[in-house]
Amino acid sequence: MHRVFLVFCLLASTTHATNRVVFVRDSAAITGLTIHADRVHHMVTTGLQSLTGQTNEPAAWRHLFSSTDIVGIKVSTLAAPGHVTHQAVLDALIAGLHHAGIATNQIYIFDRDPKKLRDAGYTNLPATAIIGGTGWDPAAFIDNNLVGKLIWGDLNFGQPEPLSTRSHLPKLLTQTITKLINAPVLMDHEAAGIAGCVYNVTLGLADNVRRFEQFGQRPDPAIAELFARPEIRGKLVLNLTDALIAGYAGGPAFRPQYSWPHAGLYFSRDAAALDAVCLELLDAKRQQNNLPSASQRATHVQADRAKTDFQEINLTP
Repeated sequence: MHRVFLVFCLLASTTHATNRVVFVRDSAAITGLTIHADRVHHMVTTGLQSLTGQTNEPAAWRHLFSSTDIVGIKVSTLAAPGHVTHQAVLDALIAGLHHAGIATNQIYIFDRDPKKLRDAGYTNLPATAIIGGTGWDPAAFIDNNLVGKLIWGDLNFGQPEPLSTRSHLPKLLTQTITKLINAPVLMDHEAAGIAGCVYNVTLGLADNVRRFEQFGQRPDPAIAELFARPEIRGKLVLNLTDALIAGYAGGPAFRPQYSWPHAGLYFSRDAAALDAVCLELLDAKRQQNNLPSASQRATHVQADRAKTDFQEINLTP
């Protein structure tokens, strides 16, 4: 039996808040590096019910999804096999979608790189790769003046022109998926400050994006241009940041010395608001360890924390 304690809420009323972020923590959900799936499932259910204001699990899922939806879950395997969206989180999301009448064959768990997906160690999941799999949509792109050298996996790699100013979105997103769940990992990023929600569905989703991350580049304004695409903004209905094991430095690689068991999951309809909350946590951890602020690099995170309705729920055995 679980007891739920409401720890704090930054704003007294959720009705008039501009943004809403729910953080669910359960210290018993993780032992060492072992994730306890039953407790994670309860965390996901609790978070979604709180976010949607529904009193039971089926109603919470039906608040966001219908049985006719084709749902894509964009995971983060950027730092595989260390920091990845945990399978227990994905299993809980799939189980929840079933409550909305969505069949398994209507759900796609996806990321760009097939090797990274394999390294993530997902088993019995409908995991789909973009590169070498569903491919890129030549008609859905942003055009940015910064030129990038095309490499394997980019849409036009191997063509006579080795350079491009375009970054394309995957056909899976533009032509198949009707609703998008964004499920990144809480970790810092050398170029972007935080590899959070906005990053995961922009630079973590498109091709030819190395040009925005190399040689001291910052992801603005390209990351905002990608995020504004209707294929992303119009389909993104839920952000869930996996902070069961989080990283505050050395990212986007997994560095054990800079990782800690945060034992939490963050939920929001607003990707930028959720990133702002997580960025604040990363900065606090970095300050404790005499490291510079990650916010200096995360110039794409513009959400006003003063307007964020933040709720923390602590689940204890």
